[in-house]
Amino acid sequence: MSQKRYDVAVLGSGIAGSTLAAILGRQGFRVLLLEKGTHPRFAVGEAMQPQSSMLMWILGERFDVPEIQNISSTERILEHVTKNCGVKKTFGFLYHEEGQRQDPAKAHLLIPPATPLVSESHLFRQDIDHYLVKAAIKYGADYRDKTDVQDFTINEDGVVLHTTAGEELHARFLVDGSGHKSVVANKLGLRQAVPDLRTQSRTIFTHMTGFKRYDDTLPPNERPGLSRGWYEGTLHHMIDGGWFWVIRFDNVPGSESDITSIGLTLDMRKYPPRMDVTPQQEFYEIVERYPSIAKHLEGGVAVRPWVGTGRLQFSATDSAGPRCFLMSHAHGFIDALYSRGMINTFEQIHALAPRLMQALRDDDFSPARFEYPRQLQAAMIKDNDRMVFNSFRGFGDFDAWNAWLRLWLVNIIFGDLRMFRVCLKYLETGDKAEFESLDRDPLPLSTLPGESPMEDLYAFGDKTFDRWEAGEISAQEAAAAIFEKLGQMPLPPIHDWSDPAACHLDFLPEKLVQMVGWGKTVAPPSLSRMFDFDPSVLGKLAPPPVAVPELALADDVALDRVHASTPLPSTFPLQKDRALPVQLSEAAALRFDPPTPDWLQAPETSKEVPLAKGFPAQGLPPVRRTPASVTPKT
Repeated sequence: MSQKRYDVAVLGSGIAGSTLAAILGRQGFRVLLLEKGTHPRFAVGEAMQPQSSMLMWILGERFDVPEIQNISSTERILEHVTKNCGVKKTFGFLYHEEGQRQDPAKAHLLIPPATPLVSESHLFRQDIDHYLVKAAIKYGADYRDKTDVQDFTINEDGVVLHTTAGEELHARFLVDGSGHKSVVANKLGLRQAVPDLRTQSRTIFTHMTGFKRYDDTLPPNERPGLSRGWYEGTLHHMIDGGWFWVIRFDNVPGSESDITSIGLTLDMRKYPPRMDVTPQQEFYEIVERYPSIAKHLEGGVAVRPWVGTGRLQFSATDSAGPRCFLMSHAHGFIDALYSRGMINTFEQIHALAPRLMQALRDDDFSPARFEYPRQLQAAMIKDNDRMVFNSFRGFGDFDAWNAWLRLWLVNIIFGDLRMFRVCLKYLETGDKAEFESLDRDPLPLSTLPGESPMEDLYAFGDKTFDRWEAGEISAQEAAAAIFEKLGQMPLPPIHDWSDPAACHLDFLPEKLVQMVGWGKTVAPPSLSRMFDFDPSVLGKLAPPPVAVPELALADDVALDRVHASTPLPSTFPLQKDRALPVQLSEAAALRFDPPTPDWLQAPETSKEVPLAKGFPAQGLPPVRRTPASVTPKT
């Protein structure tokens, strides 16, 4: 009996391996998806970002896999995938000092703009990964679990995989998405014993139930008063030497979960590994030093075993070999901070998949064909290392942390814009070749001074923190230098970038309109090139329907008939400055009076920034004003 020969064997059926397998299977290739364990299974890496959501939308659209696109919005996940996921409408960062209550002035609540294209979610990974495995099977992939590949050989015709059960499995090409214990990295000697990375962190984590939302632990005067609450996204508690994550799966109507993912990541330079306590004991020893964190987690009960790790960081000296490729976390990992791993994973798949498909068609697997994904992966891990390492440095002093987070915010906004632009260009033309433009952008860390304002800012901040760490300047002087640099840079007028006190950013619809107008008229050429899209094409995407129960709940909240802790829909605003659906009752609508956009209040002496034309009313939430003389009916 002849041995079945596959086009591609994929090791690891996590979110990366199963996504790639679904794409290849959909395009007609014979795919073998191998899993050492079984599904459903526990996994971390649970928070999306606008970039990762848009990349899933792009992957699903470009390769005709709607199941992948279903991961690009909370509404789609709840409808098509699982009822166990949450919503991520905010990035929350709370800075804590030992023995003191959290100072509301040392906090950042960052709210990305809402568009009908995608939305961000908290992914209950065991359901998400299993769903994507089933999608790969639907498109023809052969899936085998409990299959442990211990070795492989490469010959002129392909790759032969050897399992612990004594089987031989044959494929023309091998993609390893298995993780740190990659058989490919070990076999080819690519794994560094001591990685050439600056970040040194370890983590403790579990899943919990039973504790309050952070918003409900605060008196009203300590809440930011923005359009979203702390609980509506990923909440980070920052301390000198580490950070906590709080990722709720129960923070959106429609979710049936009562679980929250909890973790603490520690800088090993300040918190070396301990063998004298359990992970749970160490976690609570640190929690008890910070009163506001202890109050937040009070009543929490772990629903799965605590896990404590060694150093998280690892990398490979290369990712492309003869007839094989190391993908995503089989290549390397830095830290979960900022949820960058998801972005890197999906962009790597976007770069690898079309090149691998063409190599299969041509039967040519020369390493040169995979040069771009190889360079991209190496650049992304170095860029992420710089971002996370300097964040850990900044945790030691709020002024420094406040300055560095501002650099991250600038870069993440333009990173989101890069994806947003490509999506809108595609919606305008209908040409999937538009997605290929992502591969023509400069790689991280590759531009010369003056070519990329974003890279220049990061490089300046990195060098400034080097001077601080060397004792040449104080933390306050380092922060002041970064804020001064921000004031000199050509940045969109949606935020007071150089003001240390301007910690929060509520990216309301009018700010998005203002940013696009700035980009099309005032921005320098290095940035204006990113605004060559027609925003009116968003009108082709109908916003998610607002369910009747949501409208009733909106009325109840507006008229103070429900408690403030009532879970609210992802489409529902908590405060008065986010417009509500037009179907609201008149009384409820009048209670939610959004402020006049900043551009309408600009003083006569300020430089006028023209607004972008073409934003359709159905494409973005409306900004509406209520005449001051009108009062709600009772």
